[in-house]
Amino acid sequence: MKHIFLLMIMLSIMCSVKAIRIQSGKNLVIDKPVYEDVYIAGGDIIINAPVYGDLIVTGGTVTINDSISNDILAAGGTISFNGYVGDDIRCAGGKLNIFKNVAGDVVVTGGKIAINKDAVIGNLISAGGEITIDGQVTGSVRSASGELLLNGAVMKDIDCRGGDITINGSVNGRSVLVAGDELTIGNTAAFNNDVRYWSPSRDVNFNNSVKKGQAIYDPSLRIDREHWYFLGFSSVFGLLWYVGMVFIMIMIIQHLFGRTMKKAGQTAYDKALRSFGYGFLFWIGVPVAAAIACITIIGVPVGVILLFSYIILAVFAGTITSVVAANWLNSRSATNWSYWRMVFVALGIFIIFRIVSLTPFFGWFIFALLVCIAFGSVLLNVNWRRSPQ
Repeated sequence: MKHIFLLMIMLSIMCSVKAIRIQSGKNLVIDKPVYEDVYIAGGDIIINAPVYGDLIVTGGTVTINDSISNDILAAGGTISFNGYVGDDIRCAGGKLNIFKNVAGDVVVTGGKIAINKDAVIGNLISAGGEITIDGQVTGSVRSASGELLLNGAVMKDIDCRGGDITINGSVNGRSVLVAGDELTIGNTAAFNNDVRYWSPSRDVNFNNSVKKGQAIYDPSLRIDREHWYFLGFSSVFGLLWYVGMVFIMIMIIQHLFGRTMKKAGQTAYDKALRSFGYGFLFWIGVPVAAAIACITIIGVPVGVILLFSYIILAVFAGTITSVVAANWLNSRSATNWSYWRMVFVALGIFIIFRIVSLTPFFGWFIFALLVCIAFGSVLLNVNWRRSPQ
């Protein structure tokens, strides 16, 4: 059951290069210290003990109540960080809350993002519907949001672009503020360097908030209102959310299954026709097998699991194909690409796939062909034999 569940979230092809712990389930609680990297997938996940390694987690609700020594890579509906983080956070979710200190950078995308007043973090790069910064950012801030509220302190530069921007806190570095709707400067705001800004209303009252430097209205920052509202503000950040989720999934797949994906990329080149055949049989055979299983009462659970797994893999078919394609390109190059280069190349390939798929018939035909080859090459590199216990 464990392996089947991991398959549903694309964590089924176990391939590691160092000590790791993999857990999955509907409700999971980690209440004992972990001294290796942890990969967790589930519904409700609670971590009540320290993790002395990286944490990679995906779930409906994720609550981290203890310290994480290294990086956190997370995706979920609601994610709460209640423990100290010794390195960076990379996160995508519906609602994200950071309550404790983060030694490294925070890169997040979500519907609602909140940095608590007691939290101190490094650099912040964020995209979301609503972003609230009540704590301290020791580095710089880069954000794109529907609404931004800054009540805390930013020790370096800030570049915020969004619909409504409200500043009640302090900024030590240079500021760039671009508001598509309204820019509000509160009575407690303080800028210790130059401020470049643009909003539909040129007359923004900075009061006495600019302590050093000056506030400059910069027409070059102007948002093209016609295109801005034609797309719809929610559509713009819906796109950012979508790309962010794809980026997170690419990171997870490449981090967990890099060796298998590398072999799959080579197989896709050497045995393209055979890979296509296996992939085509997979996409045709799984729903047929699920239907046959559902004929009998005993086989209904298996049929449901197969069907649900099939749907999940279909949703992430483009992401998996992009990772395989990136590894294929890496196998053709003379150098061995780094992890991050592989991730960004895969993201670029995914975007190209989406653009190509917009072409009627021909685009979908090419996309389906590549998906079959990618999945077939992965299946050809899965070790289906059970390892001796």
